[in-house]
Amino acid sequence: MYNTQPMIENWKRQRDRIDEMIQNYQAMPTNPNPINNFINTNAPSQDNLYEVKKLNEKDEVENIVVFKDTIFIGDDRLQIKKTDGTIEKYEITKVYPKDKKDEKIKNLTEKIKELEERLNEYKSVDKPVEIIDQSDTDVDGVI
Repeated sequence: MYNTQPMIENWKRQRDRIDEMIQNYQAMPTNPNPINNFINTNAPSQDNLYEVKKLNEKDEVENIVVFKDTIFIGDDRLQIKKTDGTIEKYEITKVYPKDKKDEKIKNLTEKIKELEERLNEYKSVDKPVEIIDQSDTDVDGVI
């Protein structure tokens, strides 16, 4: 009735693949040696570690209790509070990278300011001549 031969052949091929997979897994070592690519001669000590906290505008570092040296970072300030209570304060300024256009604009604005200063100096020297209605001299040349 039905031809079952192709199905039997398919199962034999699957059994052969499974036997091959079992042999490959049995050939693998049971405990492969882990590869350690990291060479660390200096283990981190607890003395060098800091805790970092973000400051809000209203936070006062003096009133915050710390159990390890802590770095407090705000928008424009950085403060380091040590466990003994000493505080180191630093100001943070944002520096943006400058390209050639920014430098050229800066140079041109400096030149404009310099030229305006020169113009103001010339304006202060060149005062208009005052017109005198009455002369100090006599017509005969006698003063």
